[in-house]
Amino acid sequence: MGKKRILIGSPIQQFPIILEEFLQSLTELITKNELIHYLFIDDNKDPLSSTLLADFEKEDKRTVILKNTDNDTYVRNEMTHYWTERNIWKVAKMKDTIISYALKESFDYLFLIDSDLVLHPHTLQQLLQANKDIISNIYWTRWQPDSIELPQVWLMDQYTLTREGASESAENQNFLEMLRKPGVYEVGGLGACTLIHRKVLEAGVSFKRIANLSFWGEDRHFCVRAVAMGFSLHVDTHLPGYHIYRQSDLAGVSDYRKKNGMTARKVNQISISLCMIVKNEEDALERCLSTVADLVDEIIIVDTGSTDRTKEIASNYGCTIYDFEWIDDFSAARNYAFSKATCPYILWLDADDILLEKDRQLFRELRFTLNYSIDSVTMNYNLSVDSNGNVAYSIRRNRLVKRDRRFRWIGPVHEYLEVSGNVINSDISITHNKQKEYTDRNLQIYRRRDAKGEEFSPRDLYYYANELRDNQYHEEAITFYTKFLNTQQGWVEDNINACLKLASCYSHLYERQNVLSSLYRTFNYDRPRAEACCQIGAFHVEDKNWLLAIFWYDLATKVEPPAEKLAHIDHVSWTWLPHLQLCLCYSQIGDNEKSRHHNDIAYLYNPTHPSILYNKKYFESLT
Repeated sequence: MGKKRILIGSPIQQFPIILEEFLQSLTELITKNELIHYLFIDDNKDPLSSTLLADFEKEDKRTVILKNTDNDTYVRNEMTHYWTERNIWKVAKMKDTIISYALKESFDYLFLIDSDLVLHPHTLQQLLQANKDIISNIYWTRWQPDSIELPQVWLMDQYTLTREGASESAENQNFLEMLRKPGVYEVGGLGACTLIHRKVLEAGVSFKRIANLSFWGEDRHFCVRAVAMGFSLHVDTHLPGYHIYRQSDLAGVSDYRKKNGMTARKVNQISISLCMIVKNEEDALERCLSTVADLVDEIIIVDTGSTDRTKEIASNYGCTIYDFEWIDDFSAARNYAFSKATCPYILWLDADDILLEKDRQLFRELRFTLNYSIDSVTMNYNLSVDSNGNVAYSIRRNRLVKRDRRFRWIGPVHEYLEVSGNVINSDISITHNKQKEYTDRNLQIYRRRDAKGEEFSPRDLYYYANELRDNQYHEEAITFYTKFLNTQQGWVEDNINACLKLASCYSHLYERQNVLSSLYRTFNYDRPRAEACCQIGAFHVEDKNWLLAIFWYDLATKVEPPAEKLAHIDHVSWTWLPHLQLCLCYSQIGDNEKSRHHNDIAYLYNPTHPSILYNKKYFESLT
């Protein structure tokens, strides 16, 4: 008898640190008389995740990777995952692509599995032994942090754990207690970790939306279609999998492996020097180092003249400390710090930067997965957050660089690290946690350079204008933004931001027509950005020109994000703000249906915003 051919398939948009656990779990699945192939649909936004899949493909030649190019937004955090209709039916399409491949290549079984699961090594053998047409391996999840664990299988309708006519509380409890006992049970719905026999695929089962069914989720439509075709759905509870639903769940993987007799995952990691320049940072330095000291191998502190406890705090963390005479040149100080590093990679931070726990986990993963061919890793730099802790404004910086490339810092103030070669963009974020009082230090450096008659580069003109604007010298700022734009040599992202900031300066001077012309000027440099569209929309809201405002806010929801990964991003404009404003505008013209629709979308992005919650309560009162 020939070997059973099994295709393990998964659409993947995953954090690298979770994906690595998933892939390791697949390699540990025990086979007997089976031949395993893999089909992954790479929908990743993080290139490190794509690299992990490519490395898996190199190790196992029976792996096929298809690239998905749909650039959607999938929001997930430590609270939950926020699915949109577009997300759901995109996943359905990818799963149906896997089904088509399994049929074309004549596999005996398709094992569809989500990429945030860790499985017991005997899972596949257990499912095959059950000898069912469609069977899922059970796993349990806290869908909200403060909720009880629930299984990924159900009895009826949309994740209902009771049968028609049964007492809900009693039936719920009975169903859950049954699933805690090892066995094979018939259920009404399942998903995410399912073995499907070829005859089911040949019958035409799929995840495609059933047009006259309003159920939420592609798995519901698969299950309804399968049962209508005469197939029963089952779950096997002998060997529960482990669900890494949120990054904090990674802490339980080690215990799951130990409990099930699985070996600990072997890892290698790069070594990193952290380089910092500081002066009088006793209030911030410990906060910074406490979030990063255990993630690096050495810490280089270059002190430019501290008179407080900065050096003492640095010594407590085992830092190597060097003194550097301050010469009004940040690049000189940073380059000196880099020259003292000894590890293969250099990370740089400022004293008022921190890594949040989720980013610490991602950073650990980076140390395990980074290929030595990488010259630089960019990271998000979150400059501000809203009252709910959501990122409001961010940019990207080259943060981790290979030491032997000898990259240099350029510019006395608002310096930048000049890099080249193999650069990747990570999902790691550095959070700016500035608590010092704002000073005009940088502005004074520019004024001294200007007084000396120093010739400014286009970049200097732009950042000088920024300092003037930040210090409320709006007329001077307009002069230097204009000089910068007139050079026609600026980076496209700086050009766009100069126009946006020009609009801000004109607004402070009550020159409304110049506000609008400055916003329109952004379109000279690239396709429309959400930031400009939202500000133009706000301009028309002030005039109560609701239809024009709707046009611009609607455009903000549809424009593509900038291709330039190092671009400045005002996340508010790219997420909930245009939808909240569309809710207002449609309400003003009497279209409550569209108004509610956009408030619902805003709620997906920002479920605690007072205005969004007020609107939600209002619309619910109408039903």
